[in-house]
Amino acid sequence: MKPENIHTISKPKERVDENSDIRKLFVDVVKIWPYILVFVLVNLCIAYILLKTANPTYQVKATLEIKQDKNAESIDLFQNIGIKMPNSIDNEIAILNSFTLALNAVKQLDFNVEYFQENFWRHYEVYHTLPYTIEVDWEHRQVLGGELEVLFTGNDTFSLSIADKSLALYDPKAKDRKSVLDLDKLGIAGSYRLNQWIVAKNYKFRIVRNDIVNKAKDFSFRLRSDFDLAEAYSKKMKVELLKKESSILSLGLESQMVDKDKAYINKLIQVYQERELKVKNQTSINTAAFIKEQLKNITDSMVFFEDKLQSYRTKSESFNLKEQGNVVYARLGTLQDNSAAISLKIKYYQSTLAYLEQDKVSQLVVPSSIGIEESILERLIPELLENQSKRERLRQVLSPENQALKDLEFKYASLLASVRENLKRSLNAANLSLKDVNARIAELSGELDQLPQVERNLLSIQRQFTISENIYTYLLQKRSEAEITSASNVPSSQILDLSRQVGGVLSPISSRNYIIAFCLGILIPVLIIFVRNSFDNKIYDVKLLEKRVLAPLVGIVFRNFGKEGSAIVLQSPRSFISENFRSIRASTQFLHEQEDSLVISFTSGKAGEGKTFCSINTASIYSLSGKKTILVGMDLRMPKLAENFNLPKDVGVSNYLIGNGVLDDLIQPSGSQNLDILLSGPLPPNPAELIVRPTFVQMIKELREKYDVVILDCPPAGFVSETIDIFKVADINFYIFRHLNSEWSSIDYLNSLIEKGLMKKAYVIYNDMEVVFNKQYGYGYHAAVEKNPVSKKMSNWFSKK
Repeated sequence: MKPENIHTISKPKERVDENSDIRKLFVDVVKIWPYILVFVLVNLCIAYILLKTANPTYQVKATLEIKQDKNAESIDLFQNIGIKMPNSIDNEIAILNSFTLALNAVKQLDFNVEYFQENFWRHYEVYHTLPYTIEVDWEHRQVLGGELEVLFTGNDTFSLSIADKSLALYDPKAKDRKSVLDLDKLGIAGSYRLNQWIVAKNYKFRIVRNDIVNKAKDFSFRLRSDFDLAEAYSKKMKVELLKKESSILSLGLESQMVDKDKAYINKLIQVYQERELKVKNQTSINTAAFIKEQLKNITDSMVFFEDKLQSYRTKSESFNLKEQGNVVYARLGTLQDNSAAISLKIKYYQSTLAYLEQDKVSQLVVPSSIGIEESILERLIPELLENQSKRERLRQVLSPENQALKDLEFKYASLLASVRENLKRSLNAANLSLKDVNARIAELSGELDQLPQVERNLLSIQRQFTISENIYTYLLQKRSEAEITSASNVPSSQILDLSRQVGGVLSPISSRNYIIAFCLGILIPVLIIFVRNSFDNKIYDVKLLEKRVLAPLVGIVFRNFGKEGSAIVLQSPRSFISENFRSIRASTQFLHEQEDSLVISFTSGKAGEGKTFCSINTASIYSLSGKKTILVGMDLRMPKLAENFNLPKDVGVSNYLIGNGVLDDLIQPSGSQNLDILLSGPLPPNPAELIVRPTFVQMIKELREKYDVVILDCPPAGFVSETIDIFKVADINFYIFRHLNSEWSSIDYLNSLIEKGLMKKAYVIYNDMEVVFNKQYGYGYHAAVEKNPVSKKMSNWFSKK
């Protein structure tokens, strides 16, 4: 009975090296360093081209101080919203960023035509440097968006073509919309002359030359509507607090056209301050407008009565009234002054109610501005105007569902109802007062009837003239007061710094771009390798294999770069690969210490991992050492031995197992000394059943008696079941793993076979190892020899010696 070999005991699992993936990544990166270098250089060239072709961007800024709002109500309002600011700064930021303010600004600027030129590297915009002006009829339909190219063919002639086909159609009847344009029907391309109107259904413009000294330069231009410009500027304008808790705003633009954008920011601030003054002067403007309307009627009446008085005095030659007439006249004049004042009040009440009904709250006039003493309205109307202004501002920055805005809407509605109710009450009271005064005037008029006809007529005319004159003088005084108030108003904002360029180039920054290009040149290949390795389930590290597999590793076979076939040991017995198999042969002496015949099986997890290659060369190395060796093809499904030795495959193992032949007749010579071949034979329909027959054990017994070494080329253990039965008759079972071909999961399969006891005396051979001068794999000398032709020749020479 054979003694148990101590080497058949499988080793325990070792802890897997967690840094192995990083080491593999490093090794793979080192392998491709020339490609990484090329990639870095390409990236740097791309960065250089991008820097040359990019238009530089600068920062343009201006600063504006917003004076503090000391109104307690305003502070409470923003505290309710949750804004911890002492004023309505957020509202002012929203206004400065608004589309409407941008639209009012661009309407006052000549930005509707953008001019472009280009050099070898860049296509860039120019501003006020070309000797040409594009005059556009904006009351006509126009093409917008795309660029039109102007190429001069003479001193005053040029050709026009479409450089950018992203054109749209502008219609002056719908300025805020653009429609699709059919370029095939546009018909704008052609030859034209300077100052000639280029007119068709969808465009009307001309090119005017302003400078006849400079030489004509080709250029392109693009038309843009005020709405397009306003939308673009309102989106890129950045308004923010210069410092936290301050009231100074910074207005900034990232600009490729510094002078142009400086002009825009300055104009925007101007329009903002004009809007602010308009809001502040609204009360004075409304007062002046109301007084102007009243003065029209009063002026006509005063002129009429003045002419009538002069004519009557001339005809009647009466210039003085008697004492009784003067007394009655004085009393009547006082009452009529009161009547006129009450009538003015009634007109004010009626016009104010009309404004409220027409929702023209902003046109309301404060009573005191026209001399009307009404304490309640004097308090309510300014509060209503202020509330309405706040409501309009908050509507721009808050949603309708915001609670603060809802509270403000409720307060506005309450104030509006209060003002309307007080106006109606005051109007009723004024009508009663007017009725009373008119009754008293009628009573005094009865007294005047007792005067002589001439004096009575003169008194009536003079009274009407005096009333008109007094009202006219009073209204003129109030209008002057309103105009003085309007003229004395100043904006609550103050310009601290006009727009200017701040700092140098904002982008592109050459140093940053080159650093990014350099880093990307390294990182992208590394990332590609990392991703590839992450999805690659192939075994790449022999040390990791040793740590994960339960069977010992007895040999490594390096990659064969020669032109030899599978029988490399027979064709090149002194080659580097042959030395690998000599090492495996030497290891088997310690794995099997008995002196009788040796049976070795070779298998793997799948086809293509080199089990046939290893079995052929192991058999060859034993035959060269003088051992009588036979190579048996046990793969009854996909045999390959016959192809490697150019032998007929019509007889073999399958013949013997079915009892159709004698073993000596089935064995064929290999053509090499001490090496015979027993092929698998014809493909049987039931290879698994043949292996489990007693004839298989009998065949192995006969082979042991005739040969020193029996090598079994078995089918892949991961696919067929009969391989497990073959393991039982072998003294040593070699499981082949192939570098970058076998999968990590095949290790688990082998470990499972060992743990279940289905594969005893199992050992591992690592095949097709890459020849890399890397100490990680522990074979630096051999790798150096294989890679260096001179070292390889010296190694072969020493082998011969």
